[in-house]
This record gives sequence, structure tokens and C-alpha cells, in this order.
Amino acid sequence: MSAEDDLQLPDGLDDDFEDLGDFGDDLGDLGGDLADFDNAPPVEEETKGVSRFQMIEYLNQREWWRQSLCRLTFTAVLWLIFAYLAIVRSNVNQAYKVQEAVVSYVEGIMSHPGISGVRLRTPAESNMPCRCGCRHIGGFPASSCTDDGQTEAFEFLGRLPGDTAERLVAASGGFYPLGSQDMEPMTWSRIRTAEDVMVWMEHGLLPNVWGTVAGKVIRRPGLILNRNLVVGGLRARQRRANLDVGNCNLPAALQSWYTVLCRSADMAVDPFGPLADANFTIVDQLPIGVRSAFLSSTSTDGAYDAHFDVERPLSNALETATQLRRVGWLTEASTSLQIEALMLNGESGSFVILSIAFEWLNDGGITKTVRSHVFRAVPGQASVMDFLPEIFWLVMILLLLRQELWEVLKATFRRELRAYLSNFWNLVDWISIAVGVALAVYSLWIQEYTAVLATGVSQLPRAPLASDLDEIAYQSRWSKNIDDAHAIVVMRGYFQLSLFWYSSIITARMLKGSLGQAKLAMIQITLADGFWDVLHFMMIFLVIFNNFAVGGKILFGPELEGWSTYPQCCASAVMMLMGAANFDALYEVAPITSTIWYWLFILMMMFLLMNLLIVIIVDHFCQIRDSCGETAGILHDLRWSWKEFLFKLEWRRDQFREGEYKACFLGNPYQDLLDGLLQNAKAGEAMEKAAQRHCLAIRLNRKKIEDLSVEVPSADANPGFGIVKNLELRKIACDASTAQFLLDGCESFVASEKKTLHLGVLNQVRSFVSLLKQSKETLDSHCKLMEEGIVEDQEELEQIMTRLEESVQAAFEGFQELASTGIDTLAPPALGQGGEMKQTLTDLRQTAQA
Repeated sequence: MSAEDDLQLPDGLDDDFEDLGDFGDDLGDLGGDLADFDNAPPVEEETKGVSRFQMIEYLNQREWWRQSLCRLTFTAVLWLIFAYLAIVRSNVNQAYKVQEAVVSYVEGIMSHPGISGVRLRTPAESNMPCRCGCRHIGGFPASSCTDDGQTEAFEFLGRLPGDTAERLVAASGGFYPLGSQDMEPMTWSRIRTAEDVMVWMEHGLLPNVWGTVAGKVIRRPGLILNRNLVVGGLRARQRRANLDVGNCNLPAALQSWYTVLCRSADMAVDPFGPLADANFTIVDQLPIGVRSAFLSSTSTDGAYDAHFDVERPLSNALETATQLRRVGWLTEASTSLQIEALMLNGESGSFVILSIAFEWLNDGGITKTVRSHVFRAVPGQASVMDFLPEIFWLVMILLLLRQELWEVLKATFRRELRAYLSNFWNLVDWISIAVGVALAVYSLWIQEYTAVLATGVSQLPRAPLASDLDEIAYQSRWSKNIDDAHAIVVMRGYFQLSLFWYSSIITARMLKGSLGQAKLAMIQITLADGFWDVLHFMMIFLVIFNNFAVGGKILFGPELEGWSTYPQCCASAVMMLMGAANFDALYEVAPITSTIWYWLFILMMMFLLMNLLIVIIVDHFCQIRDSCGETAGILHDLRWSWKEFLFKLEWRRDQFREGEYKACFLGNPYQDLLDGLLQNAKAGEAMEKAAQRHCLAIRLNRKKIEDLSVEVPSADANPGFGIVKNLELRKIACDASTAQFLLDGCESFVASEKKTLHLGVLNQVRSFVSLLKQSKETLDSHCKLMEEGIVEDQEELEQIMTRLEESVQAAFEGFQELASTGIDTLAPPALGQGGEMKQTLTDLRQTAQA
């Protein structure tokens, strides 16, 4: 047996030392635990369901859409009735046809003495045929009229003394010699001077109105185009200016050289012509109608009226016209002449005002215009059915008034009247009501005024007129009818302008109704959001546009009509801006200047400013679209409305079966649900006010709250982001089927938003933050496992060391006992080991004790 074999440790000491080898295995287990990091369960990204804010947004949009359907339907019916009244009652088609017919009729009138049957000139003014015997065979002819075949005669037209010429005309039975009255026919296009106007009226217009050609009556006098009967007659109204050299716009040095008289800006009111000469002999010889034409009108200041009674023979009118032409009624002092007639069309039941205007300009030219105004007369046989559209329209206005009064009462009861009055759309509703009522009253006023005119026309005497009839009073009566008709036309002009503005108000109501549809509301929000940017852009745009318009007027106005006035040059610039440029005409005026102006206009206005406007609008639209996210179209809303309609039918049927008749006919399955969710979500006042602006306001408000943090909002931070359950909806105000229907609808509503959630930059950041949080939680979990493993291994190591210490202590005690007692053996000690073993054990014991 060797010494190593003799040296044995106490029982358990080997086991304790063997346990030390397990420590490395326990430490090695940590590597296995670290390997489990990749297999740690991920943190759940999102909880299934919809949040309270999403349900509030869904219910709010559905409510807005239901209100918009009613509002749009009501406004559409109101607009259709209004459009029918505006188009049919205004006689637009009839007025256009009459205008075209009257213009063609007037412009087609040809003036010639052969048509009127009235001699253009007096015998003294006419050229008479003359004959002169110049040579005769064998001497001089016996007389100038010798016609013996041997006399050479020369025939010509010449002027004779007045008494001789009158004797020749009288000798021929009142007929003028052939050729003495020859003149070219005067047409509308050939009228250039005041004399031409008088000739055209005397020998063309008057015979045509009286239906007489060459003294033969071919139709009823006063009947124009076979349907329009002249009321009373024709009125020629002249306006004159005072003539004086001092009226010329010239410096004093040039006025003394420029001896031509100039017209003043003030209208003349004094008598002129024969009445200004104070030659009572000549004045007394003039007919009454001619004398009154040289006096200022008693009804209109600065007007000189000549009347032609259509109920009297044509000869009276021609006599007046001839006298006016010969005594010079139109002179260089005349500024304008307006020939007017009031006509009645029985088939269309309307009055027609014919207005032929001539204006003498400062440049010596003349402008000629023919216009007609048509307005309805009072219907002869009117029934309730004839006014049915008006009745419907008034009923719609009254319904709107009732609705707004109810809204005022509710706002007053809730103490929200100030908020109601500050709402722009409520103001639009009240304006539409006020203007609608005002239009109805104004229309009745016009009809009453028209009825008075119709009564005045019906009381006018017809031909043959009584011999004792006061001519001046009669002419004043039908002349007043013309003035009254003009007043009605002016009133109708304001009425039509009001109709246009009222149609704009109804259009604004359509915009209010479209706030309940998501896509339409998004477009309106874009326009409202970009309003101030566009307004400031328009300031710059109008300044530059005005510069080009004025420059075009200066450069091209003297030679091109389209650029001669400021309104025309602006219109031409707009047409050029739209692409309808007539560059050839500009190039003919000034080749180099027009080229520079044209290309600067194209570069600045079209390429730069117009594209900048598009960029501004598109930028705002993109911002609003990014904020709103995906929005449903109108077809989607209509499909959902049909689905909701079927659900409500089923719900009402269930209520009826259960005996809840009030809820069946008057109840709403969603009643008080929105208010309850707002309370549960602890929504602030801003959210509640947002629900009243438009259908996207809550979504924008919710996204604004979400954008305040880079982390996904949680229910702990804001209850509005908590998940809404079926039970919560049932506790608020609805049954189980309604709650499930709403949850399913809201899930579909937010599905598109969840699909595109990853597209936004903020949402991408949130996803990254969420991944970081998940990784942190996973790492924390694994680190915790590592810490727990290390603590467990440390405890095991401490136990092993404790047992090792106890084993060593027991071994030393055993060695000490052996040292004191010795070893029982018969063998002699080995060489050199007699006292060495004992000494070794003694040292070892001392060391252990130390």
C-alpha cells in the first residue's frame, strides 16, 4: 500500500470536491439562457377593436350625412323651383326671339320717297326738266321748246323759280316730273348724319310702322311683324347740348383759331329752332306736334319729344316728320336721338319696348343700336294652377323659416344663442329666407305696376279718334305709358340681378349640405384653408395683370377695338390668358412692341403666376388630404345609407312587435349615443364644438391629439383611445343588435385608415418606437432570467463551499486525532520517516488552526 493510498480523506470530502466541478456546468447554463433571447414572446402591437374617438367620429359622420341628405334634397327642390320661375317667368326665350326679330326688321327697313309717297323736296328745291333749243337749220329756233325736227335741243334738270316750279307741278296734276325726286335708297348701314336719320325715319320707318307702301295700305297700321301692336304711337326723343366756342377743350390760343362751336356737357333745356327766333308768324304756321318738339319735355328734363300718333292717318305723321326735317330739328347740337314705341303681343301675353338709338360722338361718328325689352303683361285668365310654382316656392321658404325658428328656440333654451348667431351657415339660411321673402314681395310689386300699365293702355282711345280730342293730352298719356314701361324694365333689371344673387345664396346652401360628405367636405376645407394664401396671391396677380391690360390699351387701343377701352382691354387680356390670343392683329399694329409685350405676358401670367396658383391650391389640398386620410366617396355613403335604412326598418319592426310604438315611429336607435360616448371619452369642449362644424372636424381633432406624441396614444393617457365594447354601447343608450351593427360598421369605417397607417412619416416613427419598446421589453425579460440564474447558481456555490469547509474541518480533526493516538501497525517505520510523519501532521494541524 502506498502513502497516497494510506492518506484518505474523511467520508463526504470527496463528494464536496466533486461538487466544485458542477459549478462550471452551472455557469455554462447561462449561455443556454442567453440563447433563448430570440425565442422570447413579442409584445402585442395593437389591440383589436375600435377606440371611442373612432366610434364618435363614425357616429358624427353618419349624423352629418343624414342631415346633408335632407338638406341637399330640400335645397335641390328649392333651387329647381327657383330656376323654373327665373327662366319661365322671365320670358328669356321670348325676349331673345323678339330681339332678333326686331333687329332684323329695323335693319331691313329701306327708305325712299317712293315708299312713303311723300316728296323729298319742295318744287323750289327740286330739279325740273329743262329743254333748250341750241341750234336750228336756217337760223335761230322760234322758241326753246320748238320741236320741228330742224332744231337741235339740249335737255337737262335745272332749278326754276319757286312760283314757276309750283305752276309746273300744279299743271301736271300735282305730280313731280320724272327724276326730280331721285335719290339712292337710304338703308340702316348708310346712315351717317342727322339728315340721314330724318330721311330714314320719314321715308322708311314711319311708312313701315303704318303698313303703307307708296300710298297703299298693306297691313294694319301699327302692327309690326304681324303680332306686335304699337300702343299710342312712336316717340322720337332728342337730347341736346349747348353750343359755344368756350365749351371746346382747348387752350385760349387755340380757341381763337378754332372757330367751330363745341357741345357742352350740360344738357340744353331752352326752346330752339323756330321757337327761339320769336317769329310768331312762322311758329303759328307750324302744326302743334311740330311746335312741341322744339320745347323741353315736361316729364323729362333735357328731352325734346316728337310724337307720331299711330291711331291717326300716316299723312299726319309724315307731315310732322317732313316739317321737322325741313326746319332742322336735328342739328349739330344734338347728342342723341331715341325712337321708342311700346308694343303689345297678345299671343305671348307680353309688352315689348322697341328702342332705336342714335348717338353722335365727339369724333363726329354715329353709333346705332336697336334693342327691345320684353316683360309679361298681367295674364287675362289666371288660375291657381298658373301660380302653383310660386306657391310651392313660398311653402319651401316657410318650411325653412320654421326650421330656423326652431333652431333659435333650441339654442335659446340651451343658452347657446351666441354660438348659433356666430355660425356662418346659420347666417346664410337667414339671408336666404329674407331675400326669398323680399323677392316675393318685389315680384308682387312689379306685377301690380304692370297691372296699372295694362289698365292705362286699355283706356287709350282707338281710331278713329274724336275730332275734339286734346292732342297734347293724348300724346302725354301714351308717352307716359312708355315711361312706365321703362320703369318696369328697370325694376325687372334689379329683380333679375336679385335672382342671380339669390341663386348664389342657394348655391351656398348646397355647399353647406355638402359638408356632410367626407370628400366634398375635404375640398371645401381645402378652399377655406387656402383662402388667405390665394387672396394675397390675387393681389400680386391683379397688379401684374392690370399692368399688362393698361399697357395693351396704350399700345394697341388706338387701332384695335378690342383694346380701345379699359373693360375691353381687360376682357381681351383674359381671353389671351385662356389661350384665345389674336397675336396677328397685335403684330400688324406694332411688330416689335407686340412681340415683346406678348411674350412677357405669356411668361409672367401663364407660365409663372397661373402655375403658382395651381401649386398653392394643390399644396393645401395635399396637406388636408394627408391630415384627413382616406375618405369615402358619395357612392359609398349612399350604399351605407341604404344598408342603414334596412337596419332601421328591421329595428322599428322589432320595436313594434315589442309594443314600443313611440320608439317605433318617433325613436332613433342612436339617440343620446354620441353624447354618452363623448362623456366616456372625457372629450373636451373643443371636440364637442368640432362635431358641429363639419363631418371631418372630429377626425382632424383626433389626429391632432395623436400627433402630439411620437408614441401611440393609450387609454391610460386619454380615455378616448380606449377600446369601445358592445356592453359599453348598451349601457349608454342602445340595444345589443344596434351596438353590434355600429361596431361592425365602425370596423369597416376604420379599415381603410388601418390599411394606410404605415404610410405616414409619424406612423413610421411610431412603429420604430414600438419596435424599440418591444426589443427593450424582450431584453429586460432575458436579463431578468439571467439574473435569476446567476442568483440560483450563487446559492448553490455557497452551499458547496460550506460543505467543503465542513469536510476540510472534519479531515483536520481526524488528522489531529491520528497525530495524538498514532497508527496501530506492526511494521517498522520507513527509513527517514520515523518522526517526519508526525511532524508533518503537527504542522498541518497548526496551519488549519491558524
